Amino acid sequence: MVAGILIGVLENLAAGFLDPYVPGGGTRDVFPFLVLLLVLWFKPHGLFGTEEIERV
Repeated sequence: MVAGILIGVLENLAAGFLDPYVPGGGTRDVFPFLVLLLVLWFKPHGLFGTEEIERV
């Protein structure tokens, strides 16, 4: 629930601040995907996941 509210607030802030600088606007549609990509980039095993290393 907190993540949904946070994404919604950040989405509206990005649209308010970045739309004047981006030709054609549309940051409101793209911003959630950018957040998702950043989370997957820095935490590829999930927010609470652990990397399991199997030694052979």
